[in-house]
Amino acid sequence: MVNKIEVRDLNCYYNKRCVLESLTINVIQNEILSIIGPANSGKTTFLRTLNRMNDLDATYCRKGEIYLDGEHIFNMNMENLRKRISMLFAMPIPLPMTIYENIVYAPKRLGLITRKSDQDAIVEQALRDASLWDEVKDRLNTSAMKISGGQQQRLCIARILAVNPEVILFDEPCSGLDPISTAKVEESMIELKEKYTIVLVTNNVKQASRVGDKTAFFLMGKLVEIDETDKLFVSPKEKQTENYITGRFG
Repeated sequence: MVNKIEVRDLNCYYNKRCVLESLTINVIQNEILSIIGPANSGKTTFLRTLNRMNDLDATYCRKGEIYLDGEHIFNMNMENLRKRISMLFAMPIPLPMTIYENIVYAPKRLGLITRKSDQDAIVEQALRDASLWDEVKDRLNTSAMKISGGQQQRLCIARILAVNPEVILFDEPCSGLDPISTAKVEESMIELKEKYTIVLVTNNVKQASRVGDKTAFFLMGKLVEIDETDKLFVSPKEKQTENYITGRFG
């Protein structure tokens, strides 16, 4: 097993209030790490720190080290970092343009593609990897705003895949989706780990158990426990973890 991301003694603060304390955790390459825990546990703060989105918040500060393939992310160029670590948000945010244009927008802006044939290939591959190609292949010139919410979320996944990242961060990707759309997004995640490393933040404990290779339980800004998902859900080491996954609090 190879560590794709290594986090060492990470502490995060908003307005000098600690929201993530002394976090040390590894993310294994080509695995899905699910992160669970009640609200205000530091889950999303952790996710946003991995690609430095929190750096834009004037009230935020942090201490500690995060390495991507051994390289310190806080010494990296921000644009390069976000090409390597992409993020999908809870609510789908398609661009107000066609399905096709949504996919090619970022690769064209970054200078990754120029020829039309290359664009077509990237669009098809990204939509296939996001499990959306068969549903939209005959209407690529349709506005992305006219497809369903579940399809929009998978389109946003495809848009990420078009720039070929190494790590994908999922922040509650199914929170507004119906069960059928949720299942399709989960199927996509499981298939995507063959090529990418995934960190999933979810309030859906069952979702974490379905897709996670490892699961971490956060509580009040601290990592309580991390283990292989099957072990954590069958025989958690900590009573707090057991209470959460069995629904005694949350």
